Amino acid sequence: MIKKLAVAMLLAMGGPGLADQNTVRIGVLTDMSGAFADVVGPGAVQAARMAVSDYGSTVKGKPIEIVFADHQNKPDMAMSILRQWYDERGVDVAMDFTTSTIGLAAQEITRAANKVAIQVGPASSDLYGAKCTPNSVVWGMDNYAFGSSAPKVIVKKGGDKWFLLVTDYTFGHQLQALVTNLVNSEGGKVVGAVRHPLGNPDFSSYLLQAQAEGANVIAFVNSGNDMSTSIKQAREFGLNKTMQFVAPAFQLPNAIALGLTVGQGVIVTNSVYWDQSDVTRAFAKRFSEKMNKVPTENQFMIYAAVTHYLKTIAGMDSHVNGKAAVEAMKKRPVSELDFQGRIRDDGRVIYDVNIAAVKAPAESKGPFDLYKLTGKIPGEQAFVAEDKTGCRF
Repeated sequence: MIKKLAVAMLLAMGGPGLADQNTVRIGVLTDMSGAFADVVGPGAVQAARMAVSDYGSTVKGKPIEIVFADHQNKPDMAMSILRQWYDERGVDVAMDFTTSTIGLAAQEITRAANKVAIQVGPASSDLYGAKCTPNSVVWGMDNYAFGSSAPKVIVKKGGDKWFLLVTDYTFGHQLQALVTNLVNSEGGKVVGAVRHPLGNPDFSSYLLQAQAEGANVIAFVNSGNDMSTSIKQAREFGLNKTMQFVAPAFQLPNAIALGLTVGQGVIVTNSVYWDQSDVTRAFAKRFSEKMNKVPTENQFMIYAAVTHYLKTIAGMDSHVNGKAAVEAMKKRPVSELDFQGRIRDDGRVIYDVNIAAVKAPAESKGPFDLYKLTGKIPGEQAFVAEDKTGCRF
C-alpha cells in the first residue's frame, strides 16, 4: 500500500515532466511592452509561431506549443516566470531573454532544470565565456561582435577621439571595456565616458560633456529606446557636425523611430538585414503581412533558432534532456534563413556579420529601405576566438 501511495505521489508531482514526453513546449520570454518591444516583443513571438507553422506544427507526431511572457525587463520577474515554466508548465526550451542580466540568470536556472536556453537579445560574451553552460546556445550578436569592427574602420579615417555614452548594466559595461580597448589598440583614445540608467529620457548633460571633451566620435553604447532618444538629442545639439556617430547595437526600430533625416550616416553592425537576399526578402514579406513591418535581426534569429531546434530534436529519441538536445544542436550545421555556420562547443553560434550605414533620405526607396550594406566580417573573426572565451563547463 505504501509503495502504491509513493508511486501515485511521484506521478502527481511529475505531471508536467510526463507531459513533456508528448508535447514540445517553446517559451519566448521577452519584452512585450518596454524599451525593447520593437526589437523583440510581439514580433519575436510571431517569428516563433511562423517557424513552428513552417515546420509543420508537430515533431515526430508530437504537437508543438508556443508560450510567451513579458518579463518587463525585471530580472526577478523573469526568473519567477522561467521557474514556473520549467517546474509547472513543462517548457522544454526558453529563448530571447532580451537583456544580459536576465540572460545570465536564466543560464543557471536552465542548467539546474536541464532544459535549453537560446540567448537572442542578451549581448554579454560571458554567456559563452566565463558563464557558459552545456544547456545554452548563444544565437544573438554579442558585445565583441558589436564592438570589434567600427573602431578599426573609423580610427583609420581620423576618428581618433572617442566619447562613450553607456547604458548602466552588464551589456553596456562590457561593451564599454571592449570598445575602449579596441580604440586604444588602433591608436585612438577614449577621451570620456558616462553611464546612464535604462529608460533615461534626457541625455543633454551627457552630450554637453562629449562636446567639452573635444571628441570627434561619439559611440552610443546603449540600445532600444535609449539609443533612439540619445541619437536624436545628439543631432539636435548639432554633434553630427563635428562627430561621427557610431551605434554598435543599432537595430531597424531605431532607424524607423529616428527617421533617415536624423539617423543618416550612423555606422552599425548586424547579423542579418531583411533586404540582403531573396531568402530574407521572402521571409520579410510574409512577416510584414502579419505585423505590418519588416522583421528585426533578433526576430529573424528567433525564427532560425526555433527551426534549428526542431530539426535537431526530430532526430532524437526524446527531447526532454536539455543538455543532450544542445549537444545535438552543436553537431548540426546551422543553415536557416541567411544564417550559415555552426554552433561551437561553447554554445556560440558562428555566422558572418554585416557592416552598414544608415541611408540618407535621398538613397531610400521605401519606408523600410534603411541600410546601406558596406561589407561583411567573416564569422570566425566576428566573435571571440574559442580558445580565448574562458568557457569551462
